Amino acid sequence: MIRSFACLLFAATVATVVVHAETPQSFTAQVGDIALDSGDAEITLVPIGHSFSLSASTRGASAYPPPKTRIDRLSIVCDGFTEGKPLLLDHLTFERSTCEVTFDKGTKPMGGPPDATWHLDKNSAENRFEITAVSGKVYEGTFGFRLKDGQGNTISVTQGRFKAEDRQL
Repeated sequence: MIRSFACLLFAATVATVVVHAETPQSFTAQVGDIALDSGDAEITLVPIGHSFSLSASTRGASAYPPPKTRIDRLSIVCDGFTEGKPLLLDHLTFERSTCEVTFDKGTKPMGGPPDATWHLDKNSAENRFEITAVSGKVYEGTFGFRLKDGQGNTISVTQGRFKAEDRQL
């Protein structure tokens, strides 16, 4: 009886996860000379309180076995979020916010440090993040950033677009 209940509970949990994953996700951006295109399985949106975390990796990065090619990853973590509401963070907001944007280029498929890492240049007029549409737990928006590495070299993130679903239970 307990085993049957556990199986039923597991099936209900799987059904709940499937219900939350009905909307296909997308994430694209031009990062310097790299066209970052992410598949559904490589996109994660986690809103917590007044903050959110949105990250995306190269399409196919979550496959098993992992791809033999390099994996690039863009991560955006910001405050100012209100669940179910549009959001606009312009370059002035970024200057005084607690936002962190990181781009890792060339992460090895089986782990290890990336070939290069860039972080948000908070003083750039290019910085912008916007949630333009909200439908239930699905968020759509656009973004653009200026990033710099430890030596002061910069790259631009342009033409950023996303459609991501909060898939937390």
